[in-house]
Amino acid sequence: QCIPDITLEDVEYLFRHPDVALIDATGGTGMVKAAYSSGKPALGVGAGNTPVYIESTADIEMAVVDILTSKTFDNGTICASEQTVIVDEAIYDDVLDRFRHYGAHICNDEEVHLLGTKTLHRGFMKPSMIGKPPAYIAEKCGINIAEGTKLFLAPLKGIGDGHPLSGEKLFPVLGLYRARDAQEAINIALDINYYGGTGHTASIFSRNEDVIREYSDKINAGRIIVNSPSSIGALGGVYNDLEPTFSFGCGTGGGNITMDNINVQHYLNIKKVARRTTASMWFRAPNEIYFNQNSVEFLRTIQSQTTIVITTPVNEKLGHVEMVERQLTHVPVIEHFTNVSPEPPYSQVQAGVELCKRYNPDTIIAVGGGSVLDIAKAIRFFYEHPEVDFNDLKVNFLDPRKRIIQYPEEKSRIKLIAVPTTSGTGSEVTPFAVITDDETHQKISMADYNLAPDIAIVDPNFTMTVPPAVTVDTGLDTLTHALESMVSSLANDYTDGLALSSIMSVFKHLETCYREPSNVESRQRMHNASCMAGMAFANAFLGVNHALAHAVGATFGVAHGRANAIFLPYVIRYNSEIPTKFTPNPNVKTYKADKKYAYIAEMIHLNENGTVPEKVQSLIDAIRGLMQRCDVPLTFRDYGIAEQEFKEKLPLMVNLAMIDPSGRSNPRMPMITEISDLLMEAYYGQKVSQ
Repeated sequence: QCIPDITLEDVEYLFRHPDVALIDATGGTGMVKAAYSSGKPALGVGAGNTPVYIESTADIEMAVVDILTSKTFDNGTICASEQTVIVDEAIYDDVLDRFRHYGAHICNDEEVHLLGTKTLHRGFMKPSMIGKPPAYIAEKCGINIAEGTKLFLAPLKGIGDGHPLSGEKLFPVLGLYRARDAQEAINIALDINYYGGTGHTASIFSRNEDVIREYSDKINAGRIIVNSPSSIGALGGVYNDLEPTFSFGCGTGGGNITMDNINVQHYLNIKKVARRTTASMWFRAPNEIYFNQNSVEFLRTIQSQTTIVITTPVNEKLGHVEMVERQLTHVPVIEHFTNVSPEPPYSQVQAGVELCKRYNPDTIIAVGGGSVLDIAKAIRFFYEHPEVDFNDLKVNFLDPRKRIIQYPEEKSRIKLIAVPTTSGTGSEVTPFAVITDDETHQKISMADYNLAPDIAIVDPNFTMTVPPAVTVDTGLDTLTHALESMVSSLANDYTDGLALSSIMSVFKHLETCYREPSNVESRQRMHNASCMAGMAFANAFLGVNHALAHAVGATFGVAHGRANAIFLPYVIRYNSEIPTKFTPNPNVKTYKADKKYAYIAEMIHLNENGTVPEKVQSLIDAIRGLMQRCDVPLTFRDYGIAEQEFKEKLPLMVNLAMIDPSGRSNPRMPMITEISDLLMEAYYGQKVSQ
């Protein structure tokens, strides 16, 4: 239960209420002391003053990016965030150079003095400064900084009273010390640790196991974060296996009963050394994929007594269902389910489940576009698992292996065969299904590898009647799938190969499909490209381009592939810049989206001798050229959306894009203002802010 408006008297009343058996107090020192003096058992936490040591053997690029990721997380308000950086003399200049490159402001003596006097008072942080961005702090302190500055680095000459910036600073300011060697660095870290942060958190970047061990042994901290961002590392569950929490026990050194992340019961001072753990990756795809012309004939070999064909009246009219059923003459019972609309609602899923209950199929064949394939996945799932509540599946997650609501692990009894009739969604090989909530009209993304079809039949004969405009829209959707999966924070060698092959096919064959709809070779290549891109993003996931396209599509009904294409040039440029904030990922040690875009440009023979920015621009120009040759508008204004209506609905679209799960694996963490800018840039066709 949450009390929104609470007074000090309310807190004291609750502390002493006879029905309250335990107090878990996190916050200011006063609240914790009050909890301890209440006469009730209390779990409290202490203050933090986290030192981070960058030792001479450290991966400098990773250390700087991780520290920036950590200290800019909520503008440094997490008490486990880095407060002071200690750098070995041998790498000091290189470390500062990397900080400058990624947007840190190195303060001179006068600026250090201004920060110390304007952000703190008598050794305490001014409440007005906590969690404020660098631009606000600079203005209040009278310091000139470059636009986009992420934090201040303040070189200090001492620790303790008289050196206010050597204490806790819950805003983007870091103290900075130079150390001659590891021994001096550890001594500095100890002094900082005991100056208001005893028992809390400490961090180290090093490849030297002996130094890591000595640092861990000597520092009095419940959390020693190794080669990881301190704040996110201490929070647990992302870079390591610490228990997730926002309350950090500091043991007896910090006046607490526990040294652990507050969770269940803590009676001992337990020290844990959390190392950065590179997450294991995966690649999963259907058991069998049959492709190229006439591959539908594989259906002659399936063993089935009862098959349900899920499709639409349009696919029946086009002869697609007949093409399938000609291969099923040996199947005794074949039933049809055609109640499928674009973006199918859950009520249609339930209708399909009822049909399955009547006929108990052993095989489901989905014949159609993305909506048909998605509803087929959902029908099979809810038929086999009636105990699952659809509403539970709305809970968001970052890693499908680490989420609150787990999907059943049992292997499906019904064989699901996907026969796509468009070249774009890749749904025949993905573990995703998008189903619309009937009441809220919200699109719910189901995601689990048990949803993926068992068999995919990628036969270009099913795409020969697709109209030119739909061919282009779905083809550009394929291109977006491949590009986003290639720069995703979860991209890997397996997905990169599929994505790159798909990209090359799109540039070579999409225009031909548009101009010559009956060209079997190009149709076949585009159908295969769609499937390969599907396997790529099924494992690497997508990015902010899809989040934006979903938002505009839901608001204005723009075709999904077309919306994706319009955003592509702006998202590529956006991802190619140095990020405002990095997306946390233990497998990513440096930012390389721009280099991967440049590599793509090389592979399709664009400006092969140019610089990275030049190659990125050549890729953008090539995409725009392809769109123009296929008669696709380059902006939403050209598409025909009224300017005033677009602006009026901008806040709605920004919110939809921010909560869209696609954006979680984007290489650059999108900010609200950046999402707004991207929407307006895609409307006008130019940058709207600098």
